[in-house]
Amino acid sequence: MIKYVIKLLVVAGALLLAERFVNGITVDSFWPTAVLAAFIFGILSVTVRPILKLFALPITFITLGLFGLLINILVFWLITFVPGVTIDGFVPAMLGLIIITVVSWIADIILK
Repeated sequence: MIKYVIKLLVVAGALLLAERFVNGITVDSFWPTAVLAAFIFGILSVTVRPILKLFALPITFITLGLFGLLINILVFWLITFVPGVTIDGFVPAMLGLIIITVVSWIADIILK
């Protein structure tokens, strides 16, 4: 259970890191905005993303996996429904997702 809390805090911190380095992403504060956005992002990644990937499987196959990247960016963009989080376009969403993915990947390696 503690690993999930640490992972949530790492993703929230990565969201703030993405805000710092990517123009077009704004997050009001760490608590509660970034933590709530990280929680919502985790829930969406577990529930909505697999459903979208299943329905988009033929398109993903035709585009050699590139459409899967678009689905991941769309799920990341959905956290803009959290008050205090704004993502101004496709490129900031893609760059922010890359930062969050790399930081999360490093945290997974350290936590094991």
